[in-house]
Amino acid sequence: MKSTNSKSIFPNSNQVFYDLFNTAVANVTEMARLLNEAVNSQTSYEQKFNFAHIDKLKFKSYEITHRVFSESGRMLISPFSRKDMCDLASAIDDVADSITMAARRINLYNVPAITKPIIDLAALILKTSTELEKAVIAMNNLSKSAEIFELCSNIKKLEAQADSVYNKAFADLLDNEKDPIELIKYTDVFVAMETATDSCEDTTLIIESILIKNG
Repeated sequence: MKSTNSKSIFPNSNQVFYDLFNTAVANVTEMARLLNEAVNSQTSYEQKFNFAHIDKLKFKSYEITHRVFSESGRMLISPFSRKDMCDLASAIDDVADSITMAARRINLYNVPAITKPIIDLAALILKTSTELEKAVIAMNNLSKSAEIFELCSNIKKLEAQADSVYNKAFADLLDNEKDPIELIKYTDVFVAMETATDSCEDTTLIIESILIKNG
């Protein structure tokens, strides 16, 4: 007698979680891509369309995070500890939160112009998110620790570049922006965008901790 339902009754627990993490981080990369497209948009309509899509994907990120929490409490077998899984899911969701915040500030503040630092930071957010996606996918096989550590190192280097862009942009803003309201708007936008790269770096710390514990 064939056991046609064996997969549904006894799912591969590890793969369930890997699929959730892969989906979560791919969602973040898509959000970063939309942010990058938005700041490079030629029309206000295209920009606002991308911002609206980012908001929808943020809700998807929340749903995935909630599912990781639920599944980790239900499954008897998991790729690593429940706490580490929840921490990783939360960290990825924090990246999604930061990208959403950056998009909302650019959109709602109606900044007078999309400046070069905004464009540069959006590009760096996309690069860090892409590297983070590669790192999380590589975690499907924890024996690839050298590759994963290297990807984490790449993210840290990109975050340092974002820090440099942010610091220079903020200094230029203080020197040249005379309108206090516009100063506040741009400062908030820069902070939100730089926070997105910070969140990617924060996620690498959790990834590295998981690798060390399971090495």
